[in-house]
Amino acid sequence: MKILIADAGATKTDWVKLILGSSTGKEDEYYTGIGISPLHHDTDMIEEELRLVRAALGDSFDRILFYGAGIGSPLIAGKMETILSEMFTCRDIKADSDMAGAAMSMLGSEPGIVCIMGTGSNSCHYNGKEIDRKSASLGYLLDDEGGGVSYCRRLLSDVFKGIAPKDIVEEFEKRYSLSVSDVVNHLYRQPSPNRWIAGFMPFIVENISHPYIKSLVESQTEYFFDREFLSYSDAELKEEGIGFVGSVAYELQSFIESAMQKRGWKLRAIVSKPLDSLIHQIKMKA
Repeated sequence: MKILIADAGATKTDWVKLILGSSTGKEDEYYTGIGISPLHHDTDMIEEELRLVRAALGDSFDRILFYGAGIGSPLIAGKMETILSEMFTCRDIKADSDMAGAAMSMLGSEPGIVCIMGTGSNSCHYNGKEIDRKSASLGYLLDDEGGGVSYCRRLLSDVFKGIAPKDIVEEFEKRYSLSVSDVVNHLYRQPSPNRWIAGFMPFIVENISHPYIKSLVESQTEYFFDREFLSYSDAELKEEGIGFVGSVAYELQSFIESAMQKRGWKLRAIVSKPLDSLIHQIKMKA
């Protein structure tokens, strides 16, 4: 059996082709492409990217599982399933939210809270079978405090307003050579401004020991924790616990651990890619 699985975020999509029940000894095949969101991207753009996936992993599968950011309703899921059915030969296609994929991969059949911290952020409560409650995801203009876009938005603002220390400003200017007009152009005239903003996360990670950067990350993380988890009960936070997934969560895990310990909440795990755990679960059931 050949299964194609996708974990699609705003910035990138991780794909894997699994071959189950085969005696050929073939290993899993991987491909990483750009982020795909059926909510924000048009059909032509998605199909163009899927052609690259076909070239890398093939075009015929027994099952396709697509977990993606922006799939928040049956209508959007149906749109993605239709596109996949037109681009691949497969009778069993399922599209669902990135939250659903993260919850299943991290918690399996156990209840708990899952939080995504990537380009954007979101969280949900998983009852062991399905998501029964989730935080409203309002996008990078109104939300996403725990995503890379929020940390980098603060960095950009501080650099260009002269709030950041001189050495940080000089290092930033040396690395990126950006003007105010460049920033405005990317924010208002170019596609995917949230992805562009979050692209400065490596600068934050590389300078994490600097007092200013450390303070920025601590304050933004605390602000996120104070807002994102208000709707969950003490029992859910302290007994069931929270699992974190995403590149930002992985890079900032010491700050997350500190915030969790401060509140007395249970930390389940912090992983960069939920896809690895999902693959393991599918193989165990095969």
